[in-house]
This record gives sequence, C-alpha cells and structure tokens, in this order.
Amino acid sequence: MSNNENLTSENLNFLLSTAAEAAFKAYGTDTTDKTELISFIENEVKEKIEAKEKSDKKLRKLQKTELEILLELDRVCRKHNLRYFIVGGTLIGAARGGGFIPWDDDIDVSMPREDFDKLVKLKDEFSDNFFLQTHKTEKDCYFFYAKLRKNGTYFGEDKFEHTGIHKGIFMDIFPLDYISDKGFIQKLCFKSFSLINAFICSKKLTSEFLYKNMSLPFIVTFRLIQCILPLPLLYGLRSLCAKLTSALSNKRLVASLAGFHGYPKEIAPVEMWGNGTDIEFEGKTVRAPEKYKEFLNHMFGDYMQLPPVEERINHTVAEENIIFEGVTKDGYKPKFKRKRSHRYYGVDYDIIPLEK
Repeated sequence: MSNNENLTSENLNFLLSTAAEAAFKAYGTDTTDKTELISFIENEVKEKIEAKEKSDKKLRKLQKTELEILLELDRVCRKHNLRYFIVGGTLIGAARGGGFIPWDDDIDVSMPREDFDKLVKLKDEFSDNFFLQTHKTEKDCYFFYAKLRKNGTYFGEDKFEHTGIHKGIFMDIFPLDYISDKGFIQKLCFKSFSLINAFICSKKLTSEFLYKNMSLPFIVTFRLIQCILPLPLLYGLRSLCAKLTSALSNKRLVASLAGFHGYPKEIAPVEMWGNGTDIEFEGKTVRAPEKYKEFLNHMFGDYMQLPPVEERINHTVAEENIIFEGVTKDGYKPKFKRKRSHRYYGVDYDIIPLEK
C-alpha cells in the first residue's frame, strides 16, 4: 500500500486498530474473541482501502488517456481554425481546479455545426492512434454526435456490447445548432428530435427505459412505426430535424439537440460561446466557451458547490472492461445478441450468448 504525507502506513495501522478496539467495545461480549474480531475488522478495512486505491489508479490512467484524445482534437482544430469548447463535467473541473473532477471518467466537448461538419470531413487528419467515429465513418454507428476514440483500447459500455462498433476509450463531440427563441418551437424541435432518435436507438437495440410511464396505445404505435420506417430514412429525418431547427431560428440561440441535459438546459445564447477562450486543463491549454462562468451557472447553477457523495458517479463501466492497449479490431466484435429493442422498466435486456 502506498504512503502519502497525510496517511502513512503507521498512521493507517493505528487508525485500524483504534477502530477495531472501538468496535469490540461496542459489540463485543464475554464470548467474543477479541483478537479474531480485531483481525477481521482490520482485514476488511484494508481490503476496501486497497481496492479503492487500485480503482483510483485505473481511473487516473483512464483520465490521462482521455486527455491524450482531447489534445489530439485540440491539435487538429487549431490547425484548421475550428472552434470547439469543453463542456459538462470537463468544464466544471477546469473551472474549479484546472483539471478533471476526481470521480469523472469522460470528456465532453461541443462544436458549432459548421465546424463540426468540417471536422467530420477532416477525419484523416487525426494520427493513426485515433478514430473519429460517426455514422458517416463507421457503417454500424448511429450517433448524431461524434466520438473520438483511441485505437487499441477498450471501454466496454453495456449498451454497445452487442454491436460491432469501435469501442475504444473516447471523448464525445456534440454539434451545436441554431434554435428559435420561441418556447413552443424549441419544445417541438427537441421532442421531434428525441422521438426520431428513439426510433433509431430502438432499431439498433440500444434503447433504455423508453416505456416507463407510457400508455399502451403509444407503445403499440411506436413499435408499429419502428417496424415500418427504415434506418436510412430515420437518419435523413434526424438530419432534416436539425436543419429545420436552425432554419426556424434568428441565430441568437444555439442548442445541443443530442446533449444529455435536454430541453431547456441545452439551449444557450450565442454570445456565451463566442469564439471561445483558452483555459487550463491538467496543465494543458484547451478551449472553453467565451463566457464559461455564465454558461456553467446556466447549466448547473452553483457549479463550485460539490454534489453529495451519492451523486459523484461516472459511467460505472466494470474495470475489467477497460483496456489500455493491445486491442485489435477483432476485440470489438459483438459479445452477445439482444432479443428485443428495449429495457422494460424493472427488467433487463434479454441476452443471447453468441456461439463460439
């Protein structure tokens, strides 16, 4: 177990023995073997501490790999004068302490639509260690946004394990589209986009709790339309929805239609983004929204306030499903099949093992 100036091995052993003594006093009886109880408590605590240290080291290695990916995006964007902005927990971490939030395990960025579309065309500008993943660069990919992945690595998210897409360690890149300043049009755009995207996810068997609190007529209608509409048409409708969203705007507001926070948080004034500003992140210089403090207040409220411990969560990918090197294309092949398109509320997916 590694030492540090706050908790040396000597201090740790003292704390463990003190805790064990206290437990014995509180719960011990005349028939309790004091030595065995103390030994049991010490071993339990040591195992948990060692497991936590191991997990923290792997998370830190994951963060450093993601930083490599961000810096590769930064290199290509600066070379071609493309705007990008770190957002979400990445931006919170940069604003709070100049680096990752300690428990965060991903990086998110946003790009104005025109810059995003140019980036997709520049996919060959990335070095051989990286792959720009979109539905235009990989046949089975269906995302509206993009992922920049590191080749030879693996980040096994459960909802993609039945697919054959590239599953390398990644960062998300979300396009920003202009949107109307009229509330009812904003809602219509987000709801239309979400519905079309739900059809696509359903066909790709990656939908989540779509049926929660839904009426039977809606479920039947949804499944019927899902069966009728082909994927290419749905992809076209999704792109058309984004174009109409921009066409109906006065170009004062932009929105991330594919953003995880949804309506209305994913809508912000154009001037908040601007052309971006440099900000320190893990000792490097990357790009943030021009008025990033206002942007963070808009998205998260008091972003300097730490959330409760139970809300400090990440992707919760099993540690054995994170691999840092040596993964080949064969390593991205499906691990199993799914029988149906949705995870019904309270019931997991039906999984069919693949024949070896």
